[in-house]
Amino acid sequence: MMPTLGCVGLGNIGDPVVRHLLRAGYKVLVHDAREEAVSKLEGTPAEPVWDLKELAAGADTVLLSLPNSTAVEEVVLGKGGLVEGLSAGKVLIDTSSSRPSSTRVIAKKLEEKGADMLDAPVSGGVLRAKEGTLSVMVGGKREVFERCSPILEAFGGKIFYVGDHGSGHLLKSLNNLLSATTLASAAEALILAQKAGISPETFVEVINASNGRSYSTEVKLPRYVLDGSFDDGFALGLMVKDLKIALETAGELGLPMFVGSTLGQIWQAAGARGYGAEGHTAIYAFLEELAGRKES
Repeated sequence: MMPTLGCVGLGNIGDPVVRHLLRAGYKVLVHDAREEAVSKLEGTPAEPVWDLKELAAGADTVLLSLPNSTAVEEVVLGKGGLVEGLSAGKVLIDTSSSRPSSTRVIAKKLEEKGADMLDAPVSGGVLRAKEGTLSVMVGGKREVFERCSPILEAFGGKIFYVGDHGSGHLLKSLNNLLSATTLASAAEALILAQKAGISPETFVEVINASNGRSYSTEVKLPRYVLDGSFDDGFALGLMVKDLKIALETAGELGLPMFVGSTLGQIWQAAGARGYGAEGHTAIYAFLEELAGRKES
């Protein structure tokens, strides 16, 4: 018999994840603090549960898709939280981008109750979430990972077991560190090209036929930047948070991050300038503003 799943967090990633789980035949209990997010699943077999403890008690495995570790800690460990309903044999899967240190603390608290945890952050954005082809990087006990693999495969295209608790969350932050690097660099190059009289379309076409290409130039620039929409579905403020996770982990391990530290300051400055709530591709607009090509 297929396990009953609980899903907490029905945002840009959580909503399509739930829909893929339903298509795979799972019974899914859903929860979100926003009624409008839950209402979008009306007409599907998803069953709303407004009490977190009740949801955890009724599910065999609970998946989280939340904005940050603070939200995860509150949902799991707060008064009336999931921990009060998670009993022996149950599994918590955190697909959020969380701090590895926080993940390890939560995993230990769940272990005391006989429950298990996997950190399973995803990459690919809203587009691949809707396609069901997200990359999933998983930390935790290997035997728990193997037991939960069919659940992850329902919404993931490539599933990777990467190590112990917190390893998945660290790897996700490093992935976003690299993504933020290529996007900021590509944005600066595009701004310079236009300043020199080269059309943005020509820049993108040539770079994507050359060895300077990246996912940022192949997908993000043509889809979200050239038309000025920046509606990529992943807030710039969340990218700032993920960069902070990577840099804080480097600090804990005593490792210098010369490029990463500079990059982190650029993105943090963009957030402080008011771009935090916009799609992360709005880093282009921030850099354009600094270059004097856009009115402040």
